[in-house]
Amino acid sequence: MKFEKQRTSVFCFLFLQSILSAYTATAQQNEPEYQYSDFNRGQNDAVTDWIQSIRIIEPVCRTDVKGSVEVKFKAQGMTQAKAYCWQQPTASDPNPWGHRVDLTPSGIRLGQDGVGTFTFPADEFPAGPVNIRIFAGNKNGEKDLFELQLYNRGGIAWNQGIPADAPPAAEGLQLVFADDFDGPLSISNDGRNARYSAHKPLYGDFSGWQFADVTGPHNPFEQVDNYLKIKARKAPGTKGSSGLIASVNMDGEGFWTQAPCYLECRFTAQSAPGTWPAFWTLNAFDGTPGDELDIIEAYGGMGKGNANLDGRYCIVSHFWEQKNTDGSRKKDYDTTVPMTQLGGKSNWTETFHTYAVHVGLEETVYYFDNIEVFRHPTNDKSREKPIFFLLNYAIGGISGWPTDLERYGEGSDMYVDYVRVYAEKPLNYAVPGLKK
Repeated sequence: MKFEKQRTSVFCFLFLQSILSAYTATAQQNEPEYQYSDFNRGQNDAVTDWIQSIRIIEPVCRTDVKGSVEVKFKAQGMTQAKAYCWQQPTASDPNPWGHRVDLTPSGIRLGQDGVGTFTFPADEFPAGPVNIRIFAGNKNGEKDLFELQLYNRGGIAWNQGIPADAPPAAEGLQLVFADDFDGPLSISNDGRNARYSAHKPLYGDFSGWQFADVTGPHNPFEQVDNYLKIKARKAPGTKGSSGLIASVNMDGEGFWTQAPCYLECRFTAQSAPGTWPAFWTLNAFDGTPGDELDIIEAYGGMGKGNANLDGRYCIVSHFWEQKNTDGSRKKDYDTTVPMTQLGGKSNWTETFHTYAVHVGLEETVYYFDNIEVFRHPTNDKSREKPIFFLLNYAIGGISGWPTDLERYGEGSDMYVDYVRVYAEKPLNYAVPGLKK
């Protein structure tokens, strides 16, 4: 995922979500040549009616709330608005996935100055991270989406923590790693003397808002209740910071696993221009040919020049520095997952989802909330070499997408509920010759 080279392009799919409901436009186009064609889905988007109009007046983005919360915003030039939030199962709607609630069934009355208000009954919604999606539009067809991240200190505990049962796709394997993030974090700048490294091993960082040191002034990590909170922030006078964790350190020591194995992570994040959450694996640590499996890459932002992947995320494999016997470059695999058509039909920002991969000896299979969404033949490097995992909240960078978080207070949060890994047996492994 994180090298700047060029390669052949692929066709891509573009799905936009309308102001009040689901998708209203679909486009398919042939992209220019990029090493990571998945970064550039929608880059040539001809749709220009998404604009940035909504500005939050109160509460401040990412603040703690509880009880009855008045949300006040200004949507200059807009004439109508709606707001939605994801809710846990209720007596009136017992769907185990939860459901989307229209917080404003009669719409939001906007004044001549574009100011509107509505009430968010926080105690009726899930405790912890919540994301209120505010849509606005006008008669000219212009529309806007603003995702208001808040942390609910009231509410109802739901869908939190590692499940008691093993995932179906891990049948026949044993649990070899689990982190519920319900205690003190163990992260160091280089991963030494800690469970995680705060940088991609051998320092291959790739975010526009750089992955920050734990010991620096912009430590991006915080343990909140039973979550790992990764904070993307752009403090005045800085170029911005965010966070990454890797399961091995700069000496190649740490947690490794090997096929057949199963890895999963549950998290939620925000869609805004430049946000780029990901959960992925590597086995090319020391410059030798290896595989990268991007279990999820999600891209935020709507409108021309943005990712326009609201309601979808990407799965990508990369077989670095590998060729077929005829000398041709080994084919990668990629797809986009229409997550709002699966399971509970919510996107990656509305609520937590579990993203997983089973690396088998014959096939590699990807899962979304225990639903199979993609498979391809297991590459020989994935079959033979140990792998480790990484989890990050990149902002801009080599993805090529623009970054604009100004109206979000130059910040965004990713919340990680847990990571767990199953394999045939624990693996005692470290890259030979790297320890200094």
